[in-house]
Order: sequence, then structure tokens, then C-alpha cells
Amino acid sequence: MLARTRRVPTLAAALALGLATAAGAAAATAPPTTATGPTSPNPTLAAIQSTLLPNGDRVLVSGSGPAATVVVQSPDGRTVPAVRYAPDPHHTYVIPDSVLAHPAQLTQYQIPALSSAAAPAATPHYPLDILQVNALGLDGKPTDASTFLTNTDDVTKFNQPIPVAGGLGRVAVPVGHYSAVTIFADYNTTTQISTLHIVTQLDVTVAAGGVSTLNADERTATAQTAMTTPKTAVADFSDQNFSRTDANGVSATLGVLDNGGPIFLSPTGAAQVGKFTFQLQAWGGESPAGTKGDPYRYDAMFPVTDHVDANQTYAVDGSKLTTMHNAVDTDAGESARQGEFMMGAYSPETGGFQIGHVIPVPEHLTTYIGQPVGDQSWLGDFITSLPGPTTGFPGALLLGQDGPLYQGKTEVWRTWGHGPLTAQVGQYKDVTGCRACADGGTVDLSLNPVVDGNPDTDVQLFGPATGHLSIYRDGSQVFSQDNTSGAELTGQAQTAGKYRMVFDLDLSQFPITQSTATHTDVTVPYTPTPDPKWTLPSGDFCQAQGTGTTPCSVLPVINLNYQLATDATNSTHGPLAALLLTVGHQSYNAAGSNAAATCATVSVSYDKGATWTPASVIPAGQNHFVALWKNGAKGSTPWLKVTATDALGGSITQTVANAYTIG
Repeated sequence: MLARTRRVPTLAAALALGLATAAGAAAATAPPTTATGPTSPNPTLAAIQSTLLPNGDRVLVSGSGPAATVVVQSPDGRTVPAVRYAPDPHHTYVIPDSVLAHPAQLTQYQIPALSSAAAPAATPHYPLDILQVNALGLDGKPTDASTFLTNTDDVTKFNQPIPVAGGLGRVAVPVGHYSAVTIFADYNTTTQISTLHIVTQLDVTVAAGGVSTLNADERTATAQTAMTTPKTAVADFSDQNFSRTDANGVSATLGVLDNGGPIFLSPTGAAQVGKFTFQLQAWGGESPAGTKGDPYRYDAMFPVTDHVDANQTYAVDGSKLTTMHNAVDTDAGESARQGEFMMGAYSPETGGFQIGHVIPVPEHLTTYIGQPVGDQSWLGDFITSLPGPTTGFPGALLLGQDGPLYQGKTEVWRTWGHGPLTAQVGQYKDVTGCRACADGGTVDLSLNPVVDGNPDTDVQLFGPATGHLSIYRDGSQVFSQDNTSGAELTGQAQTAGKYRMVFDLDLSQFPITQSTATHTDVTVPYTPTPDPKWTLPSGDFCQAQGTGTTPCSVLPVINLNYQLATDATNSTHGPLAALLLTVGHQSYNAAGSNAAATCATVSVSYDKGATWTPASVIPAGQNHFVALWKNGAKGSTPWLKVTATDALGGSITQTVANAYTIG
């Protein structure tokens, strides 16, 4: 599931499964496009960019620029606390707490995927004078610290992190007004948890001639962040956001992501030059160790203020929480029996910042989710299978839902990772981007590469996956490309016809023994005069529409929903296996085809697809089928093949390697 929560030993470069383009009948050669964040249409997957930091940690970025989401991992795969500093719209640094504790060359932590290639470089067109930073620790003696310095007359004059070693840091800067946030970090290398003292000084003046002094005293950070919750919870996550806006209205932001260690802030008043805002953007806490029954956690956001209050005690409002009952399934072959819940806040202005919480799997976890503030939203994902501590990390699947996590004062239930995991177009009730739509001669065709038993699952892949998509129009190939699961076709003939998508995905190098590869072959009827009931709702996004005003039409792509009678390790027990299969179509808030399914077959193979045995398939109401077959040897992982047709002439054939385990 950066869900989009993000962790685990050594994530490799991600497979970029994006929406490629093809003009007319020409095969596309352009690389996949990259989505720009969780609010953008996501017909398949965003590309995940990985940056190795000088200290050996790794930054994983989904999207680009200020709206991107970020996860920071240590070499052992655990997510670690860090700061995200965006001093202007063109530069962003991500610095782990372990580096803040003993700062060196902080400017080496600028992240290319978060920074503009065309960003104007800071040039000294102004007379420069020296600012000396003196840092004193809790014992009153000089100590290491990291100061984030921003010119509040004009952030483009100066904005960068300053290392303070042995209590002293010196930098040449233009004369003027500045804001400084100095972080004193005590980082425990064993637990990877920090104690932070954050000293904020909003109005610092650098005078002409001589040396100006900034005194940062750790002892002034006296306001400890604390939380009261309806049930006892132990803090394991917080995201403190400091934003300083210059006289021209340009903002520098500093996000401080912590993983449960104590945080102390220095109280401030309002800014005298420009503007200042502070927000406990997100806070999370888990049930105490040894809690009987289902474990639980709280995740909450809090309002923005123009100062840092001396009282940093907050309360989670139990009357407004969404209660989500999560059943987290796993892979029978996953020896460590560990998964992870990734959580964080997302803002269109400052992006998203997630941290992971390791959980045993299979698991039942109740999450109490607070109401978002302003235009912010929650990022939440589950990883259902982690490798053992000595196996290394070849990859991970992050499972999230397409709709918002917060749904008001209500209770919801969801099972994550129930297989088989297959490629589908999906069915959605919330606002999203269309996976397969048409607008005149422009046709988008794509699949979500991995979907579990929920038709609105939204998945991101980290690791060495390989895939290939081919598309045909009336039997002639119009697109073929590796490592993409979607394409946009332009200049398409406005006559009735059929498209065919053939998509293969190989996850055999991931730490899973089930659903290791899928083959999907879908035939889609096309008409230039579609049914009005297929019109994409106005709230949803259609890539094919471009700048046009004509609503897109939802293509009648068959969607399969598998409800396999397996346990929380995706295993069957006993002599028979059973599958409830629903043959529907992609839909967006009920818009889309509701054509009847005319036929469905299910076959099982115990020899890796060499031979197939038909299952007994029984109609169980409109578009529903029950399949029954005999299980094979205990410990084996059968393959499944499903076919289906509809009344429009559409069809699908799907093969899943190692679909489940016989227990």
C-alpha cells in the first residue's frame, strides 16, 4: 500500500506502471507518465522514485514537486523520522533525524525528485554579512544542532539548512530579516526513535557590517506535545509543520516527522515580518502493548495557528471519528508474519509525509481516524507481507482504498490483501480518474495491475516487477510496451469495433508465494454512440477529455471480483475449494455498463498451467457465479483460470499463478 502509509528491508526501484500514449495505430515508445499526487487521476500507478541519501538512508517519492508524497527508510527497511524542508517552490531537502543529531553537509540532502530542474540557483547578488549561530544544549553547553534559515524579506535571497557543529555555525547571508527553526535531535540508533527540541525564532535581523548572532538555546523548548484520547494510546507518530511566508507571499515550509519520541517546542508570538503558521498536522498513537482483544490506533489532525502556544496538549474528539475495522490478510509463505500500516497527512501545498508501523499479520486492527483540516487529507496503506530479517527486501505491495479514509462519524469494515490479487479496472463510489474511457477519437485503456477482493483497491508497487501491455483494434495491434498498464490512443476511427488489452504482470521477485504472476486478456466493445448511462460523472476525471468539455464515456470493460473461500493467510482447508465470482464492469458512482454476464468458467491447475481441470460453476443470481473444485496436495499453490462474457460481446480471460495455498 507511499499510500498512499509506506517500512521494510531495502526497497528497490519501483516499476513505473503509468499511462503511455499512442497516436492512431502507431506503437508508443514514450515512457509512462507519472501521476502528481493522490489528488490527481491515477489510472494505474504513479512512478516511485528512489534517492539514496549520503548517510545510507533512502527517500521514496511518489509524484514530483511540492505535492509529492515521501517515505524515508533506513538500510534495514524501517521507516525513520526525518524533516522535509521546502524553502521555496523549487528546492526541497529531506534529512533524517540521525543526520540532524550530528549535522554535516545538510545541503547534500536536496532531493532531485522534489526539486525543479529549472530552479533558479541562489546567487549572491546582494552584499553578504556573517550570521553566527550559537547553539546551547540542555546542559547549557555548546552542542550540535541544525538550523533552517529563511530570509523573510524575500525567500529567494537565502534559504537553506545550516549545520551547527559543536555549538557553532557561520554563514554569509544578505542583510535583512530572517526566520530560524533550530532542531536539537537526540537520536537512538537502536530504536531509531528521536527526542526533539525545536526552537523557533521568527524575527531575526542580520545587520550590515560585522557579525550578527543568533542564539538558539535548547532549554527554551519547554512545551511538550501531548495528547488525550478516548482510550489510552501511546504516541508513535507526529507531523509538526512550520510555514514562514515572506513579504512577497512566498512560503518556506518545514515538516518534522517523528515516530513516537518526545517533542518539545519553544513558544512564540506572531511574526512581525511576513506571516507564520504552525500546525500539528498529524498525530498518531497505538494501543498499549499487551492490550487484550483487537489492537487499535488513533490518527488525528489539528488546526493551524499563527504562533506556537505554550500549551501543546491536544485532545482527540471522539465524537467525530471514523471507526475502521481492518482485517489484514497475508501470504501463507510469509515466514516473518509481519506487515505494516503506513499513515500520514497530505496537503496539496506541502505534499505528503508518511511513516510506517509494523504489525503482526494476519491481524485485526481498528483505526480511529480524525476529521481532516482544511484541504488536507489522509494517506493510509497496508503492506500485508514483509520478508524475514535476513532475506533482504525485493519488493512490497502497498494496498490503499481509492476513496477517503475519513468518512464522518461512522463505522466501516474492510479486509486487506484477500486474494487472489489480479489486474482489474475497478468499481468506484468516490471521485477518481477513469481507467478506461473515450472522448470522441481519443481512447484511454488501462488496468489497475493489482487489486484484492475490494473493487476500489488502489495499489502501489515497490520492487522488481515486470509487465507488458499490448492493445489491439479489430485484430490489429495499435500499442505494445513493457512496464506499463495503460495507454492513450488518439485519432481512433469513429466506427463500431472492438479493443483488446493483453496485460502480463510478474511479481515473482516479490516476498510473496501467492498471486506471483497474472495474465489478463480483455475484449472491449467500442461504439461512437455510447449509452448515456455510461457518461462519466462530472466529479470524476477523464484523461481522454483533455481540455474538451464533452463528458467522457465509460468503456464497458469487464471487471472480475473474486471472493475465494480462504482464511486470513489466503489458504483453504479441506477437500473442496469454493469461489464466489462476480462478473461486472468498471463503474464510477454507478455510471458504466450494467450488461448481463452470459457465461463464466473456472479452471484449476496443479502443474503450473500445463493442464487444467474445469471447476463446477453454478449461477448464483445475476452476474454472480459459485465455482467448486477439489483441492490438491496440502502445501501446494494452485493456479486459477477464469473466463467470462457479457451480453455486449465483451470477454475476459484471466490466469493467476499460485492463486492460493492449500493448508
